[in-house]
Amino acid sequence: MTTVTGISGSGKSSLVSQALVEQVAAALGTPVPAEDEADAEAALEDRPAGPTEGGILGALEGIRRLIAVDQKPIGRTPRSNLATYTGLFDHVRALFAATPEARKRRYDAGRFSFNVVKGRCPRCEGEGFVMVELLFLPSVYAPCPTCHGTRYNPKTLGIRYRGKTIAEVLAFTVEGASEFFDDAPNVCRSLKVLREVGLDYLRLGQPATEFSGGEAQRVKLATELQRAQRGGALYVLDEPTTGLHPTDVERLLGQLHALGSGLIARTGR
Repeated sequence: MTTVTGISGSGKSSLVSQALVEQVAAALGTPVPAEDEADAEAALEDRPAGPTEGGILGALEGIRRLIAVDQKPIGRTPRSNLATYTGLFDHVRALFAATPEARKRRYDAGRFSFNVVKGRCPRCEGEGFVMVELLFLPSVYAPCPTCHGTRYNPKTLGIRYRGKTIAEVLAFTVEGASEFFDDAPNVCRSLKVLREVGLDYLRLGQPATEFSGGEAQRVKLATELQRAQRGGALYVLDEPTTGLHPTDVERLLGQLHALGSGLIARTGR
């Protein structure tokens, strides 16, 4: 594990987050992820005046993948949340579809997605809230008066898994969901990693737009840690410990060491 530190403006971001990523990606023959439109203006501050020059001289023999874990948002809309991004929501929906009542009604896993017409609330279309236009004032968002923020229609909410509806499950924190799904290995695997990186307080259905930069980065890291094949990868992290409590820093470092592969992390004070 290599850490690059330095005073503000010394070129850490330009060196690690841009030059290193671009050169390694070029050597591996993989495209560099494009900047999101929402972050394009902010990225100009870290972008050097000219194109990145130079090249990788060596030490790439054992590297097959480049994974940049930055602090960019994991979603632009409330439809993207912790459960959907990490993939555990697919397993949760499968559990609901396998219940006797769901089979009786011939509900498939898609029925329990708030992005599908047949399962979501028709009023808010799965958003959970509606926009209220106010005269002479900015518009505000309020819970949907039809589904009361649950996102689903009554028929979908009629299906229960261990006494809970799909909306109630999304309201669980990672810690609470770990206890509830103790008999579901696929779900527990994702929840275990999220807890190990210190995100046990987040709700499964918490919109991605509410995550801080550090939380978004740890969600991305947790998602990567779930993968079965992690060998031969170079991880580039951008200030992964910013804003964390010392205890959470220790937990995060434990996960970084557990990767067991080449890792480059940039941290700063």
